[in-house]
Amino acid sequence: MSKASIHIKPCNIAQSEAHNRRDKNYLKSLNPDQIYIDTFLTPFNKSYVTPELEFTSLQEYYEELKAMVKDKTGRAMQEKDVEYTDKNGRKRVRKGSSPLREGVAVIEEGTTLEDLKKFTAAVQKRWYIRAIQIHIHRDEGHYEENERGRRIRVPNYHAHIVWDWMDHKTGKSYKLSEKDMSEMQDLLADMLKMERGQKKSETGLEHLDREEFILKKLKNEQKAVKEKTEALELEIKGLDFDEEELSVPEIETDSIVKKAKEAIRKELSIPVPVMGREKWREEREEALKTIMADMEDDLIAAKGSQKRKILSYGKALYKQTKREIYKISEENKRLKGENQRLTKENDNLRGKLASVDENAVRKLRSDLAAANQRAENADLAVAQEKERTKQEWRRAEQERNRAEKAEDQVREILSVPEIKQFWEMLLRQKAFLEEMNRRISKAVTALYDFAKNRDLIFSNEAEDSIANGIIAEAILKDLDPTEEGQRKKAAKNLLDKVNWKGTYQSSCDLAETRIEQLCEEITVSKEIVATLLLAAGGKGGVSVGGGGGGSNNELTNWDGTKKKSGWSRSR
Repeated sequence: MSKASIHIKPCNIAQSEAHNRRDKNYLKSLNPDQIYIDTFLTPFNKSYVTPELEFTSLQEYYEELKAMVKDKTGRAMQEKDVEYTDKNGRKRVRKGSSPLREGVAVIEEGTTLEDLKKFTAAVQKRWYIRAIQIHIHRDEGHYEENERGRRIRVPNYHAHIVWDWMDHKTGKSYKLSEKDMSEMQDLLADMLKMERGQKKSETGLEHLDREEFILKKLKNEQKAVKEKTEALELEIKGLDFDEEELSVPEIETDSIVKKAKEAIRKELSIPVPVMGREKWREEREEALKTIMADMEDDLIAAKGSQKRKILSYGKALYKQTKREIYKISEENKRLKGENQRLTKENDNLRGKLASVDENAVRKLRSDLAAANQRAENADLAVAQEKERTKQEWRRAEQERNRAEKAEDQVREILSVPEIKQFWEMLLRQKAFLEEMNRRISKAVTALYDFAKNRDLIFSNEAEDSIANGIIAEAILKDLDPTEEGQRKKAAKNLLDKVNWKGTYQSSCDLAETRIEQLCEEITVSKEIVATLLLAAGGKGGVSVGGGGGGSNNELTNWDGTKKKSGWSRSR
């Protein structure tokens, strides 16, 4: 049974979403020899993203947090570690800010998103940090051999929780002590109703990252293979085999480890420059990561070579076993020859008894009756299926006839000029309303984008969209767009339709100011209003067209020609 635990560290924004959402390119980049994801189980993973960030990536949200810190504190967020000298002359390092952090929680197979939402809500209430993403992974694990030598899957049920670690009122990050983190472990175990993992203060062990865990696992597997090899070689000594043919060498790792140690010593022997200490430290860290990755690859390659040699050993053992089986088979043939004469008469007798065996006859008759019944059932099923097919065809034919009759009735009704004229008017009114609503929707989108992008003035395209939206809103609300005051009422209605989530209040206020200025600067002729209302009433051949976003603010006739009337702006 798994024990509840959660390990939290700074979020690796570059890889987090690709890993948690199982991005196809990310899966292709994984080393096939170290694959730990069973993709056939991936559909059983579950994810939750807080609604206001549903269409925002972690990188985009990180940039928003940087802007928030700048806005609240007046200085840029410190992203990297900074080395400084304290008042006593000692060198110290001030850690960079980690506004987004990611926790990996060990869970059980039946743990749900709702369970984890309750846990994150309790954490937010207690320590104020907020979960913005939750991803349950049920497709990770590894394979082990059981006591019978069969490979079984050992699942690794866990959840990734991405936290917003910032106080949005002060622009500073929250501070949690070791005691707080230990209490969070207690809370997780309590809310998931799981046994709590051993405390770090009791075990003294450090949490292993995935790469460290894989390396430790490879070493354990190497040790297990070595023990199996020794046991097999002891067994070989008791058989009549060629020792050289069946010897299984151990995995050679001393040279690999020695090579890595020498490379590390060489890197660390590079002198620390007086200037550029940070760059020297980063270069050494990257070099050490490369050395450890190369060592891991070499260990995996050595393990693969050892597996191939074990396979060769198995083939040799198989051949020797076949030779032993052949000897036993030959002995059996000789014994069968000796017994053939003695069993011949008994075989004849058994044949006669079988021919008159009453039970055998009864069984044959029962089997025949069952076969006949199955054949009759099959014939009946075929007949029923044919009847169902005929009924479906009849129903389809009836539906086609009804459709044709309805179409004829529609044609007959529309042949009356007054009805046809009324019907066409309804269609024009519908098109008119759709066009007005489309303009309004486009204006709402332009206002949101203005606030979201933190622009200072409307672009030409946005200005056209918003102006057309004001006119459309005024007409639908029975307001006169030729009057400045009425245009401002329509503009206020447009602002009420915008969902400002994800934007700053200052940008929203600026959008309200800009749209009020636009209402004061534009003029709308009586002609365009009369034309639009005529199009809605269906008494003329004019329709609202062109999308309302062109630079000349024109309308179009049904035949596609341009109408000269439209709104204009007084500069």
